[in-house]
Amino acid sequence: MAIKHQRIIEDESTRKIGFLSRLVNFLEDVYEDAECADLYYTITSIEEESVIVEGVDCNYPLSESIDVFMDKYDLYAEEGIGRKHYTELYDEVVRVYKSTLHYTMKNYAARSLQKHVEYYLGILFSGKAFLVEGEGDKVIIPGGLNQCFAAHTHPSNLPIPSQADVRSITNLFLDRGIGHVIETVGPSLAIYRRAPLSIEDLEVLKRLIGIVVLMSSSEPSVALNRLLLLISSMNACWFRLLSKITRLSFSSWFVGDRTSGIDKVLSRNS
Repeated sequence: MAIKHQRIIEDESTRKIGFLSRLVNFLEDVYEDAECADLYYTITSIEEESVIVEGVDCNYPLSESIDVFMDKYDLYAEEGIGRKHYTELYDEVVRVYKSTLHYTMKNYAARSLQKHVEYYLGILFSGKAFLVEGEGDKVIIPGGLNQCFAAHTHPSNLPIPSQADVRSITNLFLDRGIGHVIETVGPSLAIYRRAPLSIEDLEVLKRLIGIVVLMSSSEPSVALNRLLLLISSMNACWFRLLSKITRLSFSSWFVGDRTSGIDKVLSRNS
């Protein structure tokens, strides 16, 4: 029996994604605990994982909430002047992935198409990551690993999620992970949250599991459009198609606004 490919990865990109994901959850908890009207942050050092937090019209002392959650998320924080809105962090996590590990997974997408197997990348909140080869249309993931971000390949040209994919992504969100990317030799689909998930968002994900089978019988581009239209009703999640090579030109179209479901879908110009 052939030995399956597997790697342990820990580099600047995995550590940054791990830190930013912990920071997201830290700021969400501080925002809720101090009952702030708004929240801003400034990262003072990526290497030292330190940040300045500024709360707006908080009902309870911000410094006390910072002290409560700082050790839980293994970072250093203090009260001060924040220069960025905390919701910018969700997009930043995906940008870091797109500029680094996205290219690694594109190479594995080509292998996936050739060998008809899937590859899975899981990034932990600690900043370490693992990459494993599956068999056929599934990958068995080691249990007990709290992932903040993940990606896997599809041996096809369109990144349409399966029922198992939707369940896996839902579980990642329930564990307060940030997002998941489906990589193909063509476009890539990034699925990530931009706020804590609401009960309504989880209900949409449940509905999505039920219709994936129906979509799979459709022509691929029609199925993808149906998928995107369904997810446009979600408040905390939105979808973006990433290009294989970032220097290419993009065309974009919009459904709704930045706070509802799909922000935009980027596709390569023909």
